[in-house]
Amino acid sequence: MRNVSEEEVEFILSDIEARGVVLEDLRDNLLDHMCCIIEDEMSETEDFKVFYESVLPRFFKENLQEIQVETDNLIKFKNFYSMKKIMKISGIATVFFTTAGAILKTMHLPGAGVAIVLGGFTFSLLFLPLLIAIKFKDEESKIDKTVFSFGFLIAIILSAGLIFKLMHWPMANVMLLSSTVIFTFVYVPVYFFTRVKRAELRFNTIVNSVMMMACGGIFFSLFDLSFSHEFEKQMVENHTYLHENSDRLFESNNRLINSDLEHAKELHSVSDDVNNNIEEIVAKIVKNRNTANLNDELNALQEAISKYSILSKEKEFSEITPLKSADVECIGRINVELAMNTLARMQQQVAVNENCYLTSKLTAQSK
Repeated sequence: MRNVSEEEVEFILSDIEARGVVLEDLRDNLLDHMCCIIEDEMSETEDFKVFYESVLPRFFKENLQEIQVETDNLIKFKNFYSMKKIMKISGIATVFFTTAGAILKTMHLPGAGVAIVLGGFTFSLLFLPLLIAIKFKDEESKIDKTVFSFGFLIAIILSAGLIFKLMHWPMANVMLLSSTVIFTFVYVPVYFFTRVKRAELRFNTIVNSVMMMACGGIFFSLFDLSFSHEFEKQMVENHTYLHENSDRLFESNNRLINSDLEHAKELHSVSDDVNNNIEEIVAKIVKNRNTANLNDELNALQEAISKYSILSKEKEFSEITPLKSADVECIGRINVELAMNTLARMQQQVAVNENCYLTSKLTAQSK
Protein backbone atom coordinates (compact mmCIF):
# COMPACT_ATOMS: atom_id res chain seq x y z
CA MET A 1 0.00 0.00 0.00
CA ARG A 2 1.46 3.31 -1.11
CA ASN A 3 1.11 6.55 0.86
CA VAL A 4 0.26 9.79 -0.98
CA SER A 5 2.65 12.63 -0.17
CA GLU A 6 1.59 16.23 0.54
CA GLU A 7 3.20 17.36 -2.74
CA GLU A 8 1.11 14.81 -4.66
CA VAL A 9 -2.06 15.93 -2.84
CA GLU A 10 -1.33 19.55 -3.80
CA PHE A 11 -0.72 18.48 -7.41
CA ILE A 12 -4.02 16.55 -7.59
CA LEU A 13 -5.93 19.46 -6.01
CA SER A 14 -4.44 22.00 -8.42
CA ASP A 15 -5.09 19.78 -11.42
CA ILE A 16 -8.72 19.20 -10.43
CA GLU A 17 -9.28 22.96 -10.10
CA ALA A 18 -7.48 23.59 -13.42
CA ARG A 19 -9.84 21.11 -15.13
CA GLY A 20 -12.89 23.16 -14.06
CA VAL A 21 -14.00 21.61 -10.77
CA VAL A 22 -14.28 24.60 -8.41
CA LEU A 23 -17.12 23.51 -6.11
CA GLU A 24 -15.35 22.96 -2.78
CA ASP A 25 -17.24 19.86 -1.58
CA LEU A 26 -17.06 18.20 -4.99
CA ARG A 27 -13.36 19.01 -5.33
CA ASP A 28 -12.56 17.55 -1.90
CA ASN A 29 -14.55 14.38 -2.66
CA LEU A 30 -12.70 13.86 -5.95
CA LEU A 31 -9.39 14.38 -4.16
CA ASP A 32 -10.34 11.82 -1.53
CA HIS A 33 -11.40 9.24 -4.15
CA MET A 34 -8.24 9.79 -6.17
CA CYS A 35 -6.01 9.39 -3.13
CA CYS A 36 -7.81 6.16 -2.13
CA ILE A 37 -7.31 4.70 -5.63
CA ILE A 38 -3.61 5.64 -5.64
CA GLU A 39 -3.03 4.10 -2.22
CA ASP A 40 -4.87 0.89 -3.12
CA GLU A 41 -3.76 0.30 -6.72
CA MET A 42 -0.47 2.09 -7.36
CA SER A 43 2.71 0.18 -6.73
CA GLU A 44 5.90 1.66 -5.30
CA THR A 45 7.71 1.40 -8.64
CA GLU A 46 5.07 3.13 -10.82
CA ASP A 47 5.38 6.78 -11.86
CA PHE A 48 2.82 8.93 -9.99
CA LYS A 49 1.86 11.24 -12.87
CA VAL A 50 1.53 8.43 -15.40
CA PHE A 51 -0.66 6.45 -13.00
CA TYR A 52 -2.70 9.58 -12.16
CA GLU A 53 -3.38 10.28 -15.87
CA SER A 54 -4.44 6.68 -16.41
CA VAL A 55 -6.88 6.73 -13.47
CA LEU A 56 -8.41 10.16 -14.18
CA PRO A 57 -10.63 9.08 -17.16
CA ARG A 58 -12.58 6.84 -14.79
CA PHE A 59 -14.37 9.96 -13.50
CA PHE A 60 -15.65 11.35 -16.84
CA LYS A 61 -16.52 10.62 -20.45
CA GLU A 62 -14.94 13.65 -22.17
CA ASN A 63 -13.51 15.93 -19.47
CA LEU A 64 -13.56 16.36 -15.70
CA GLN A 65 -15.67 19.51 -15.85
CA GLU A 66 -18.67 17.29 -16.67
CA ILE A 67 -18.89 16.42 -12.96
CA GLN A 68 -19.05 20.10 -12.02
CA VAL A 69 -21.79 20.74 -14.60
CA GLU A 70 -23.81 17.68 -13.54
CA THR A 71 -23.53 18.65 -9.86
CA ASP A 72 -24.64 22.23 -10.60
CA ASN A 73 -27.63 20.92 -12.56
CA LEU A 74 -28.62 18.53 -9.79
CA ILE A 75 -28.51 21.31 -7.20
CA LYS A 76 -30.24 23.79 -9.50
CA PHE A 77 -33.01 21.52 -10.72
CA LYS A 78 -33.62 19.98 -7.32
CA ASN A 79 -34.41 23.46 -5.97
CA PHE A 80 -36.13 24.42 -9.21
CA TYR A 81 -38.60 21.54 -9.13
CA SER A 82 -39.18 22.00 -5.41
CA MET A 83 -39.96 25.68 -5.97
CA LYS A 84 -42.30 24.87 -8.87
CA LYS A 85 -44.13 22.32 -6.73
CA ILE A 86 -44.51 24.76 -3.85
CA MET A 87 -45.58 27.50 -6.27
CA LYS A 88 -48.33 25.25 -7.70
CA ILE A 89 -49.58 24.37 -4.22
CA SER A 90 -49.54 28.02 -3.14
CA GLY A 91 -51.36 29.00 -6.35
CA ILE A 92 -54.11 26.44 -5.70
CA ALA A 93 -54.34 27.60 -2.07
CA THR A 94 -54.59 31.23 -3.23
CA VAL A 95 -57.46 30.45 -5.60
CA PHE A 96 -59.27 28.38 -2.97
CA PHE A 97 -58.95 30.89 -0.13
CA THR A 98 -59.75 33.99 -2.19
CA THR A 99 -62.76 32.35 -3.87
CA ALA A 100 -64.07 31.00 -0.56
CA GLY A 101 -63.48 34.37 1.11
CA ALA A 102 -65.32 36.23 -1.66
CA ILE A 103 -68.31 33.88 -1.42
CA LEU A 104 -68.40 34.09 2.39
CA LYS A 105 -68.09 37.88 2.30
CA THR A 106 -70.89 38.17 -0.28
CA MET A 107 -73.13 35.97 1.87
CA HIS A 108 -72.06 37.81 5.06
CA LEU A 109 -70.99 34.50 6.62
CA PRO A 110 -68.27 34.06 9.27
CA GLY A 111 -64.73 33.24 8.18
CA ALA A 112 -64.69 35.59 5.18
CA GLY A 113 -61.96 37.83 6.58
CA VAL A 114 -59.72 34.92 7.56
CA ALA A 115 -60.06 33.26 4.12
CA ILE A 116 -59.35 36.50 2.23
CA VAL A 117 -56.30 37.31 4.37
CA LEU A 118 -54.91 33.77 3.96
CA GLY A 119 -55.45 33.87 0.20
CA GLY A 120 -53.97 37.34 -0.19
CA PHE A 121 -50.87 36.70 1.86
CA THR A 122 -50.30 33.27 0.28
CA PHE A 123 -50.34 35.01 -3.09
CA SER A 124 -48.20 37.99 -1.98
CA LEU A 125 -45.64 36.29 0.25
CA LEU A 126 -45.34 32.81 -1.28
CA PHE A 127 -46.63 32.54 -4.86
CA LEU A 128 -45.19 35.79 -6.28
CA PRO A 129 -41.71 35.53 -4.62
CA LEU A 130 -41.36 31.95 -5.95
CA LEU A 131 -42.45 33.18 -9.37
CA ILE A 132 -39.69 35.81 -9.22
CA ALA A 133 -37.08 33.15 -8.36
CA ILE A 134 -38.22 30.83 -11.15
CA LYS A 135 -38.29 33.70 -13.65
CA PHE A 136 -34.73 34.53 -12.65
CA LYS A 137 -33.65 31.02 -13.61
CA ASP A 138 -35.59 31.01 -16.89
CA GLU A 139 -34.52 34.41 -18.21
CA GLU A 140 -30.99 34.77 -19.57
CA SER A 141 -30.90 38.56 -19.95
CA LYS A 142 -30.03 40.49 -16.79
CA ILE A 143 -32.24 43.38 -17.95
CA ASP A 144 -35.23 41.04 -18.34
CA LYS A 145 -34.58 39.54 -14.91
CA THR A 146 -34.48 43.00 -13.36
CA VAL A 147 -37.61 44.22 -15.15
CA PHE A 148 -39.66 41.14 -14.30
CA SER A 149 -38.52 41.20 -10.67
CA PHE A 150 -39.49 44.86 -10.43
CA GLY A 151 -42.93 44.05 -11.85
CA PHE A 152 -43.50 41.19 -9.43
CA LEU A 153 -42.50 43.38 -6.47
CA ILE A 154 -45.10 45.94 -7.55
CA ALA A 155 -47.64 43.10 -7.82
CA ILE A 156 -46.81 42.01 -4.25
CA ILE A 157 -47.45 45.53 -2.92
CA LEU A 158 -50.62 45.88 -5.01
CA SER A 159 -52.10 42.55 -3.86
CA ALA A 160 -51.20 43.31 -0.23
CA GLY A 161 -52.86 46.73 -0.60
CA LEU A 162 -56.05 45.06 -1.86
CA ILE A 163 -56.12 42.82 1.23
CA PHE A 164 -55.53 45.82 3.49
CA LYS A 165 -58.37 47.66 1.72
CA LEU A 166 -60.81 44.75 2.09
CA MET A 167 -59.95 44.37 5.77
CA HIS A 168 -60.08 48.15 6.41
CA TRP A 169 -56.47 48.19 7.69
CA PRO A 170 -54.31 51.36 7.72
CA MET A 171 -51.98 52.24 4.80
CA ALA A 172 -54.25 50.46 2.30
CA ASN A 173 -54.79 53.57 0.14
CA VAL A 174 -51.08 54.44 0.15
CA MET A 175 -50.11 50.93 -0.98
CA LEU A 176 -52.80 50.78 -3.65
CA LEU A 177 -52.22 54.23 -5.10
CA SER A 178 -48.40 54.06 -5.10
CA SER A 179 -48.25 50.56 -6.64
CA THR A 180 -50.88 51.42 -9.28
CA VAL A 181 -49.12 54.64 -10.31
CA ILE A 182 -45.68 52.96 -10.45
CA PHE A 183 -47.05 49.99 -12.40
CA THR A 184 -48.97 52.09 -14.95
CA PHE A 185 -46.58 54.98 -15.52
CA VAL A 186 -43.16 53.44 -14.74
CA TYR A 187 -43.15 49.67 -15.10
CA VAL A 188 -45.17 49.36 -18.32
CA PRO A 189 -43.02 51.92 -20.26
CA VAL A 190 -39.81 50.27 -18.96
CA TYR A 191 -41.10 46.83 -19.96
CA PHE A 192 -42.07 48.12 -23.42
CA PHE A 193 -38.81 49.93 -24.30
CA THR A 194 -36.51 47.15 -23.00
CA ARG A 195 -38.16 44.44 -25.12
CA VAL A 196 -39.70 46.08 -28.20
CA LYS A 197 -36.32 46.46 -29.94
CA ARG A 198 -35.94 42.67 -30.21
CA ALA A 199 -37.72 41.42 -33.32
CA GLU A 200 -38.67 38.02 -31.85
CA LEU A 201 -40.32 39.69 -28.84
CA ARG A 202 -41.86 42.74 -30.53
CA PHE A 203 -45.40 41.44 -31.13
CA ASN A 204 -45.84 39.90 -27.67
CA THR A 205 -44.32 42.99 -26.06
CA ILE A 206 -46.80 45.31 -27.80
CA VAL A 207 -49.80 43.12 -26.89
CA ASN A 208 -48.69 42.70 -23.27
CA SER A 209 -47.95 46.41 -22.90
CA VAL A 210 -51.38 47.41 -24.24
CA MET A 211 -53.11 44.97 -21.90
CA MET A 212 -51.09 46.05 -18.85
CA MET A 213 -51.58 49.75 -19.61
CA ALA A 214 -55.33 49.22 -20.04
CA CYS A 215 -55.60 47.26 -16.77
CA GLY A 216 -53.47 49.79 -14.92
CA GLY A 217 -55.46 52.72 -16.32
CA ILE A 218 -58.80 51.13 -15.45
CA PHE A 219 -57.60 50.23 -11.96
CA PHE A 220 -56.22 53.75 -11.47
CA SER A 221 -59.50 55.32 -12.61
CA LEU A 222 -61.44 53.12 -10.17
CA PHE A 223 -59.19 53.97 -7.24
CA ASP A 224 -61.24 56.94 -6.13
CA LEU A 225 -64.76 55.51 -5.82
CA SER A 226 -66.22 58.52 -4.05
CA PHE A 227 -69.30 60.31 -5.39
CA SER A 228 -69.13 63.35 -7.60
CA HIS A 229 -68.81 66.73 -5.91
CA GLU A 230 -72.31 67.66 -7.05
CA PHE A 231 -73.76 64.52 -5.49
CA GLU A 232 -71.83 65.12 -2.26
CA LYS A 233 -73.15 68.68 -2.18
CA GLN A 234 -76.72 67.42 -2.56
CA MET A 235 -76.18 64.88 0.21
CA VAL A 236 -74.87 67.56 2.56
CA GLU A 237 -77.81 69.84 1.76
CA ASN A 238 -80.22 66.96 2.34
CA HIS A 239 -78.64 66.18 5.70
CA THR A 240 -78.79 69.84 6.73
CA TYR A 241 -82.46 70.03 5.70
CA LEU A 242 -83.38 66.91 7.68
CA HIS A 243 -81.41 68.06 10.71
CA GLU A 244 -83.00 71.53 10.73
CA ASN A 245 -86.49 70.03 10.47
CA SER A 246 -85.72 67.68 13.34
CA ASP A 247 -84.52 70.57 15.49
CA ARG A 248 -87.75 72.50 14.83
CA LEU A 249 -89.84 69.47 15.72
CA PHE A 250 -87.87 68.87 18.92
CA GLU A 251 -88.39 72.51 19.93
CA SER A 252 -92.10 72.12 19.27
CA ASN A 253 -92.17 68.89 21.26
CA ASN A 254 -90.42 70.56 24.21
CA ARG A 255 -93.19 73.16 24.32
CA LEU A 256 -95.92 70.54 24.01
CA ILE A 257 -94.40 68.27 26.64
CA ASN A 258 -95.17 70.86 29.34
CA SER A 259 -98.83 70.01 28.92
CA ASP A 260 -100.27 67.49 31.34
CA LEU A 261 -100.25 64.46 29.06
CA GLU A 262 -100.17 60.88 30.28
CA HIS A 263 -97.11 58.86 29.17
CA ALA A 264 -95.64 61.91 27.37
CA LYS A 265 -92.57 62.14 29.59
CA GLU A 266 -91.86 58.44 29.18
CA LEU A 267 -91.84 58.76 25.40
CA HIS A 268 -89.82 61.98 25.61
CA SER A 269 -87.16 60.28 27.78
CA VAL A 270 -86.69 57.36 25.38
CA SER A 271 -86.71 59.67 22.34
CA ASP A 272 -84.13 61.87 24.03
CA ASP A 273 -81.83 58.87 24.57
CA VAL A 274 -82.01 57.92 20.89
CA ASN A 275 -81.45 61.52 19.82
CA ASN A 276 -78.43 61.98 22.12
CA ASN A 277 -76.82 58.78 20.85
CA ILE A 278 -77.28 59.92 17.26
CA GLU A 279 -75.71 63.30 18.08
CA GLU A 280 -72.66 61.57 19.59
CA ILE A 281 -72.18 59.43 16.49
CA VAL A 282 -72.58 62.43 14.17
CA ALA A 283 -70.02 64.41 16.19
CA LYS A 284 -67.48 61.56 15.97
CA ILE A 285 -68.04 61.12 12.23
CA VAL A 286 -67.55 64.85 11.65
CA LYS A 287 -64.38 64.83 13.78
CA ASN A 288 -62.78 61.75 12.17
CA ARG A 289 -64.27 62.27 8.67
CA ASN A 290 -65.01 58.55 8.42
CA THR A 291 -67.36 55.90 9.81
CA ALA A 292 -64.68 53.67 11.34
CA ASN A 293 -64.27 52.87 15.05
CA LEU A 294 -67.92 53.51 15.97
CA ASN A 295 -68.60 50.16 17.64
CA ASP A 296 -69.25 51.49 21.15
CA GLU A 297 -71.46 54.34 19.95
CA LEU A 298 -73.43 52.10 17.57
CA ASN A 299 -73.98 49.52 20.33
CA ALA A 300 -75.33 52.25 22.61
CA LEU A 301 -77.66 53.45 19.83
CA GLN A 302 -78.87 49.89 19.24
CA GLU A 303 -79.78 49.58 22.92
CA ALA A 304 -81.69 52.88 22.81
CA ILE A 305 -83.52 51.80 19.65
CA SER A 306 -84.38 48.46 21.28
CA LYS A 307 -86.05 50.30 24.18
CA TYR A 308 -87.78 52.57 21.69
CA SER A 309 -89.11 49.57 19.72
CA ILE A 310 -90.44 47.95 22.88
CA LEU A 311 -92.23 51.19 23.74
CA SER A 312 -93.76 51.45 20.25
CA LYS A 313 -95.45 48.09 20.72
CA GLU A 314 -97.40 49.26 23.75
CA LYS A 315 -101.02 50.27 23.24
CA GLU A 316 -100.49 53.81 24.55
CA PHE A 317 -97.93 54.55 21.79
CA SER A 318 -99.65 53.06 18.78
CA GLU A 319 -99.10 56.33 16.86
CA ILE A 320 -95.30 56.04 16.73
CA THR A 321 -93.41 54.20 13.95
CA PRO A 322 -90.67 51.77 15.13
CA LEU A 323 -87.06 52.50 14.15
CA LYS A 324 -85.09 50.01 12.01
CA SER A 325 -82.08 48.48 13.75
CA ALA A 326 -80.74 47.44 10.31
CA ASP A 327 -80.09 51.13 9.58
CA VAL A 328 -77.67 51.22 12.51
CA GLU A 329 -75.87 48.02 11.46
CA CYS A 330 -74.90 49.48 8.09
CA ILE A 331 -73.45 52.76 9.45
CA GLY A 332 -69.93 51.33 9.86
CA ARG A 333 -69.88 50.00 6.28
CA ILE A 334 -71.07 53.03 4.30
CA ASN A 335 -69.44 56.35 3.50
CA VAL A 336 -69.75 59.53 5.55
CA GLU A 337 -72.46 61.18 3.43
CA LEU A 338 -74.80 58.17 3.48
CA ALA A 339 -74.19 57.60 7.20
CA MET A 340 -75.02 61.21 8.03
CA ASN A 341 -78.23 61.08 6.01
CA THR A 342 -79.28 57.77 7.56
CA LEU A 343 -78.77 59.17 11.06
CA ALA A 344 -80.59 62.40 10.19
CA ARG A 345 -83.52 60.40 8.81
CA MET A 346 -83.71 58.37 12.03
CA GLN A 347 -83.50 61.55 14.10
CA GLN A 348 -86.31 63.12 12.11
CA GLN A 349 -88.45 59.98 12.53
CA VAL A 350 -88.02 60.17 16.31
CA ALA A 351 -89.05 63.83 16.30
CA VAL A 352 -92.05 63.17 14.00
CA ASN A 353 -93.19 60.23 16.15
CA GLU A 354 -93.15 62.29 19.32
CA ASN A 355 -94.86 65.21 17.64
CA CYS A 356 -97.63 62.98 16.23
CA TYR A 357 -98.18 61.43 19.65
CA LEU A 358 -98.35 64.78 21.45
CA THR A 359 -100.61 66.47 18.91
CA SER A 360 -102.97 63.50 18.78
CA LYS A 361 -103.25 63.42 22.57
CA LEU A 362 -103.75 67.18 22.77
CA THR A 363 -106.46 67.02 20.08
CA ALA A 364 -108.21 64.22 21.91
CA GLN A 365 -107.92 66.11 25.21
CA SER A 366 -109.37 69.32 23.74
CA LYS A 367 -112.44 67.45 22.60
